Amino acid sequence: MRILVCGEALVDLVPLQAEGRTRLVPTPGGSPLNVAVGLARLGVPTGFLGKLSTDEYGETLYDYLSASGVDTRFVVRSPRPTTVARVEVSPGAEPEYVFEIEGTADRSLGAEDLPECLPSGIDAVHFGSYSMALDPTGKTLTALMEREHGQRVVTFDPNVRPTLIPRPVSYRAAFAHLRSLARVVKLSVDDFAFLCPGESPDEAADRWLTTGTRLVVLTRGDRGATAYARGFRVDVPGERTAVEDTVGAGDAFTSGLLATLLDLDRLTIRRMDLLTESETERALRFATRVATITCSRRGADPPTRTDLSQEQG
Repeated sequence: MRILVCGEALVDLVPLQAEGRTRLVPTPGGSPLNVAVGLARLGVPTGFLGKLSTDEYGETLYDYLSASGVDTRFVVRSPRPTTVARVEVSPGAEPEYVFEIEGTADRSLGAEDLPECLPSGIDAVHFGSYSMALDPTGKTLTALMEREHGQRVVTFDPNVRPTLIPRPVSYRAAFAHLRSLARVVKLSVDDFAFLCPGESPDEAADRWLTTGTRLVVLTRGDRGATAYARGFRVDVPGERTAVEDTVGAGDAFTSGLLATLLDLDRLTIRRMDLLTESETERALRFATRVATITCSRRGADPPTRTDLSQEQG
């Protein structure tokens, strides 16, 4: 295992048009689960840490992780139900999610569920999404992030879900702490607008890069992505494709970004500072390609290395 992904796994109810009717299709989802599966499909030895239900949906999620090649040794099982998110997709807009989340398994991760130590072969630990905002799981994963950030690269995608954040001011303060623990921070323009109202990305990135963060990546949907590191900024354009939907596109981008940093041998504390401008551009372009292919498919269905090779061919 080279990368461990921590956070929620849930079921997305994705709308499917068929024979003039719309039906909701249960699909594995949750930003951290999507990132773990995306990494595994790209050939990265990846594990998942989170709590899954023993209900039917939970069994589906566990089987999906296993079938995708994700190491499940740090998955904890619970009789609590699986979180369900109804996905609302509108042409030209980001997907919106309505969550059924009270009393669910992924929200109940406790300190007793964490391993006492992580295997030495893990280069990076990725944290993400609403798991960091909702307790007790949020406190548990924050403690893990605090414990690990000096030992290996911590990466973080807030993947903000405003409907699950009743106190935005408090969450912004919590984000500032979490961000300071992460060497790599990836967020969308919508995330940034929520977290840093009134501030420009350039200003925020300059400030973050003086307090522990080494790489800030801002995704802009079909307008591409921007990366900030000490001494340079990199912009790459988006790619054109026939969009089925954008569910899981940001998570696919994260998978492509982390996979490339690992390929470049830059996903360690010592070598993160050696990241160059050309390497960063390579990582952004690969991540954009991975996200673009995901947008051409229904739901969060990231590509494999073979899929990427066939696309290029």
